[in-house]
Amino acid sequence: IGSALPWYEALALAHGANSTYTIEYNDLLHQHSAMYTVRPDQYWALGSDRPQFRVAFSISSIEHDGLGRYGDPLNPTGDYEALRQLEDIVTPGGTLVLAIPVGKDLIVWNCHRVYGRYRLTKLLQRWEVESFMGMTWDMLDMSVIIAPQPVLRCLCLSYRRHAVISMIP
Repeated sequence: IGSALPWYEALALAHGANSTYTIEYNDLLHQHSAMYTVRPDQYWALGSDRPQFRVAFSISSIEHDGLGRYGDPLNPTGDYEALRQLEDIVTPGGTLVLAIPVGKDLIVWNCHRVYGRYRLTKLLQRWEVESFMGMTWDMLDMSVIIAPQPVLRCLCLSYRRHAVISMIP
């Protein structure tokens, strides 16, 4: 979900995936026959024919949804809605790996959101968290250092209409 450069797609193919499927607001140029990219409107237009996946990655994507920076429409709850849509993208029993910045709750217009105790709880309320990696709960109270591409810590969440949450420093 959201991928300006196909790093994770390339890693998946290198580790045995038959193909990759990226849902991204911008048109991506890559030249690999096993990499497929569609815009969100194209994916949802497939209706009941749209594919679902056993494994999905959302690495530094959800926190941008709804802020308009990457061609998406403005929507103050865009991040919550994007995670809700992932419930329809990942098959039951599948896994979602989610990496998002954490610290004190914060929105840096129109760059990204940071997830603290309130926003993180609200974001994950419909998910079963399998595990956190690289994160402790006290990190949710830490201040965030604002930089051009800040990711202080990330939350990786795995889902089975659940989630694995990991923080990546």
